[in-house]
Amino acid sequence: MSHKNHHKQHNESLNTLDSTAEKATKEPVTDSVPPSEETNLDSTPQNEELERWKDLAMRAQAEMENLRKRTQLDIEKANRYANASFARDLLPVADYLSNAIECAQKEIEKAKESHTDCDSFLINLLKGVEMTQKQLQTVFEQHQIRKMETVGMIFDPNLHKVIQEEENSEKEAGTIVRELQSGYTIGGDRVLREAMVVVTKQ
Repeated sequence: MSHKNHHKQHNESLNTLDSTAEKATKEPVTDSVPPSEETNLDSTPQNEELERWKDLAMRAQAEMENLRKRTQLDIEKANRYANASFARDLLPVADYLSNAIECAQKEIEKAKESHTDCDSFLINLLKGVEMTQKQLQTVFEQHQIRKMETVGMIFDPNLHKVIQEEENSEKEAGTIVRELQSGYTIGGDRVLREAMVVVTKQ
């Protein structure tokens, strides 16, 4: 091979290399390694542990809120019934006032029927006792102490105590026809004192 031909082949080889390099720079480079699947962060041990602690924290918070509500109810209940013993001791006072008013009213009614002058002292005394009774009832209401309504109601062993039975074919058996002693409740749901009543029988 002549020196001229050898030089020509050398130049062609250089041109081929340059062309290959230029083509390589123009084509985008791709990763020969196949893309791996997207990592699922929710399934990693760290995130599972985090979710577990979040769940425990939420449960603890809910339990604390329930405990707070139960404690509040217990406090309200204790306050509501704290004066029950003292209130029970006051009930005879309410009875005495009611009896005094009833007796005074009867005496005044007798005087009117006999067309005689009624004692002014008795009238003034009645007014004073009525005012005292009204004030006591106001105090009772403030402490949720309420008098039961009994006459016309059906006997309830949780609220009433039967003292006497009367035959009555016109009313349902167990109907309360008279009240011998008033009954009271406190807090709206607890019996402070049973009512003593007379009921019907057939």
